[in-house]
Amino acid sequence: MEVAELRLRSDVPVISADHRGYITWINDRFSEAYGWTEADLVGRPLPTIIPRRFHDAHHSGFSRFLTTETPVILGQSLELVIVTKDGRELLAEHLIVGSLAGGRWEFAAMIDPVG
Repeated sequence: MEVAELRLRSDVPVISADHRGYITWINDRFSEAYGWTEADLVGRPLPTIIPRRFHDAHHSGFSRFLTTETPVILGQSLELVIVTKDGRELLAEHLIVGSLAGGRWEFAAMIDPVG
């Protein structure tokens, strides 16, 4: 699945980010599920929605991918925690994809609440 395909989904929460790890877009379903609005997130770093205890792991993995372009988690279904706007942590199924666009990577993730 490509970033553009995932961004067309309106039935599940979807978020996208640029090659620097900054959020570029969320869909309405993402807002409904986690309380964040586009104004809250667009232009902010991805760790905004990641629990603090996982920030180092996220930075390491993101940097490793950009350096090697060898995917470890792209295209795999993972159960990870997401932070809601009100600070709660929820378990969610993540499917993260990446695509090259204009020589730069872009990413999107379906982040569907578990349960």
